[in-house]
Amino acid sequence: MAVIGRIRKHSGLAVVFVGVAIAAFVLSDLFRATPNSYKDVGVVDGVEIPYTDFNYKVEENLEAQKLNQQKENLTFGEAFTVRNNTWDQMVNEIIMDQEYEKLGLNVSSDELFDLIQGKNPHRLILQYFTNPETGQFDREFVIRYLQNLSQMDPQQRRQWVGFEKFIKRDRLNTKYSNLISKGFYVPEAFARQQYENQKKNAEFRYAYKKYADVSDSLISYTDKDYEKYYAENKQKFEQEHTRDIDYIVFEVEPSEEDYEKTEAEVRRIFQEFQYTENVPMFVNATSDNRYDSTWWLEGVLSIPIDTVAFDARPGTFIEPYFLDNAWHMAKLMDVDYRPDSLKAEHILIAYRGAFRAAENNNRTIDQAKSLADSLYNVVRRYPAKLKDLAVQFSDDGSVENNQGDLGWFADGSMVHAFNKAVVEGNIGDVKMVESPFGYHILRITGKLKPKKKARVAIINRAVVPSSETFQNVYTEASMFAGENNTAEKFEQAAIDQGLDKKSATYMKEMNNAIPGLDNPRNVIQWTFSDNARVGNVSPVFDLDGKYLVAAITNERQEGIIPLEEMKERLINNIKNEKKGEYIVEMIEESGLNDVNLIASNLNFDLDTNITLTFDSRNIPGFGAEHEVIGTIFAMDENEFRAPIKGNGAVFAIILDRFGEVPELGSYDLYKNNAINEFARRVENNYPYRAIKDNTDIEDNRRYFY
Repeated sequence: MAVIGRIRKHSGLAVVFVGVAIAAFVLSDLFRATPNSYKDVGVVDGVEIPYTDFNYKVEENLEAQKLNQQKENLTFGEAFTVRNNTWDQMVNEIIMDQEYEKLGLNVSSDELFDLIQGKNPHRLILQYFTNPETGQFDREFVIRYLQNLSQMDPQQRRQWVGFEKFIKRDRLNTKYSNLISKGFYVPEAFARQQYENQKKNAEFRYAYKKYADVSDSLISYTDKDYEKYYAENKQKFEQEHTRDIDYIVFEVEPSEEDYEKTEAEVRRIFQEFQYTENVPMFVNATSDNRYDSTWWLEGVLSIPIDTVAFDARPGTFIEPYFLDNAWHMAKLMDVDYRPDSLKAEHILIAYRGAFRAAENNNRTIDQAKSLADSLYNVVRRYPAKLKDLAVQFSDDGSVENNQGDLGWFADGSMVHAFNKAVVEGNIGDVKMVESPFGYHILRITGKLKPKKKARVAIINRAVVPSSETFQNVYTEASMFAGENNTAEKFEQAAIDQGLDKKSATYMKEMNNAIPGLDNPRNVIQWTFSDNARVGNVSPVFDLDGKYLVAAITNERQEGIIPLEEMKERLINNIKNEKKGEYIVEMIEESGLNDVNLIASNLNFDLDTNITLTFDSRNIPGFGAEHEVIGTIFAMDENEFRAPIKGNGAVFAIILDRFGEVPELGSYDLYKNNAINEFARRVENNYPYRAIKDNTDIEDNRRYFY
């Protein structure tokens, strides 16, 4: 069972209102996506991903994620992430399966056999099928597991099939990566060039004038300058399809009537509370929180309860009081002196049907009782044997790590029968108790000094909005959406009514977050629905107890950003271009060919004794200046070159000398470095990314979730 638990981690490797309110409700359908018109979640290079197939894989991965996190349910965000990961997984499989087929790559049945139970097992087989005593891989363990596979439940068999598929795909990916990596060859001339690029240095002097030092008043520019710069650089201005919205949240807060009704209800509950015989059941039926049997130390409970509980007799009631938007009342159940922390060792004997019993536990309750009695008698006579017996017999999953020693634990943190036995016993006592988990043979090994504690039954009733209050707020939101059905009206109404308007910008189709909102996915779906346009106002969205109305205010289409949208962002680039031209003209008109003269006559700055290698990315004080560095290394010794336009300045340079680069007997180190760097890129999926970027992918996910 421990093996299956580990394998699971890889099994997934997805009230009708009047007037305008009615109109808003009806019109909302115009902007909803219509997923029923789409059979496919997507199409990848002509290969369809049907919704049924996608959903099946999502459910598989959701179950795997729950098992990995040991959670019964995932949050909306976690489930959304699983769905997106499932999409990525299926796209990857389609693209790579086509690549494998083109290249003739496959994993034969004999090879898969070898990966699972042969002489060269997969790394995960080596990891999961180890002998717990030796820590070494145990091939017989694999064989026995597979022999018993047909006897396991369907879920476990499906998990194994998924695990096997993962091993096969991992092997295919390894073959593909090796095929690319091993095909990369570095000639010695290239390795030598790399060595020289890293070692060859240039010593030079230069005069320069930064663009920032040229006044804006000395230059002028026109639309043609924008057009020229844009045309030369527009490949840098790619953008994704995004939209902006403004939105207003209509919070639902309790009304005065809600407060009055809650107080009246609390007074009624308190009257019944004073006469009820089954306090825990009454608390569970009337309180926002279930009955808590914890023993509390003085100073921990809220002040109105704490000041009464430790100076009163059991049975005393604390009358209703209002605190933190909720009503509270309590009854003192008991007062006792109890230790804060306890320590014990135990053996758990579980049986079929016991809480959290292993699925393969076929022991009956009578068999469990008989075994527990036997072990209890042995431990009573020989307490020191408890740990060895725990390792051999205990059904507590933690026994592998603690040999049955639970260490120190807080009073009340264990199941009731177990906790009670340790509290009431003495250090050294051996006891046997039954709990929902099975039979416990326990030995008390430590207790702290008892302190005064109280057990209190507490009823909490928060003041919450009534259904009528929700209806009123929904009507208000619906009226707002219906009366202000354009972005302009939306904006003005928000100002006129003093509403708190917020914005979400640069949203993408598959985003799942809007600042300050929980689970706003349906808002984003509407924003990118087929019929939604800039200026549209949404229907009312119910977001976990609050209502939202949104207006689409802006949109950016996928592709190259238009010049008009880029103008404001390009102004500094245009200014630098014109300042560069101004400085270049200054140098050319001067006719000077000496860095010292240029510095003194043209008021340039001067720097001397600078040394850089060809591999350098920056010039100190200027940042990245690739073209300038490239120009320097294309010069001859003692050559003067000016003007040279850089990113941040115009330079005049004289190259004094190149440093000598000694010959190497072998350039294998540089060959290997280049090969290893290429292999790292392959391992980081650069080939797949390149193929994916050039694959026609139709993504319809927004219609489905």
